[in-house]
Amino acid sequence: MSATRRRDRAALSEMTPGQHLRAEIERLGLDQVAVRKATGVSRQTINNIVNDRQPISRAMAGKLGRLTGHGSDYWLRASFSSAPRAEHPAKTRAAVRPIGGGVLVNYQIAQAVKKGIIGMEPFDEANVRLTSVDLTLGDFLITPEGKKINIGGGHGFTLKHNCTVNVSTKERIELPPDHVGRVGAIMSLAKNGIFTSAAFQLAPGFNGHLHFCIFNSGRESLELRSGMPIVSIEIMSLSVLPLMNGAGVEQPRRGRRRP
Repeated sequence: MSATRRRDRAALSEMTPGQHLRAEIERLGLDQVAVRKATGVSRQTINNIVNDRQPISRAMAGKLGRLTGHGSDYWLRASFSSAPRAEHPAKTRAAVRPIGGGVLVNYQIAQAVKKGIIGMEPFDEANVRLTSVDLTLGDFLITPEGKKINIGGGHGFTLKHNCTVNVSTKERIELPPDHVGRVGAIMSLAKNGIFTSAAFQLAPGFNGHLHFCIFNSGRESLELRSGMPIVSIEIMSLSVLPLMNGAGVEQPRRGRRRP
């Protein structure tokens, strides 16, 4: 085979980023509407990208990374090798993920955040534990009386015995549709009687800050300051994608209306 013919065949075996995104959308069993909702961009933007009328920006690459399980740098490539399409995309998804399945361990968490698979902003690798990552207090808290107090910039708030406050994390979390988070207590706080009341699980596709209550049942007061570790989350990758309704998880059926 001549060198020219080999080059021609190599060119035909490579797909543009738009063509590859179209193949990934089909592999995941989604459509452009679902991708639009999951990434927060317009349907026209998605259409322009899959038809190679618009390049993939770095910001868009990060969103596609969280949706598809590939890192942001992956989506900034100029071309992709074509491959046969899987007949059952949900069953083969775990096999193509770069970080495997199950509970993520320390280096997997750091890798997933750095590659844009998991959104966590701000991210401090010093807060990563063996199989979890600590999240920290945000700049404000709300007292039971509804008063908003700034605990950032060197300020603090003393949480006394038998008192509670509403808080949120400094970190904003964004999970892809095949990951879940499990919220737990930090041992050093729990053993001193500090309890957090938060949602046990972060659902696939969760995007936002964690909001929860802190209750001090211990004998000693606790000084709350912005940036201090307050809750811990485990992150797990699912073996398959959940059933989807649009871009969200399938909603439970409503009960019958009473006559």
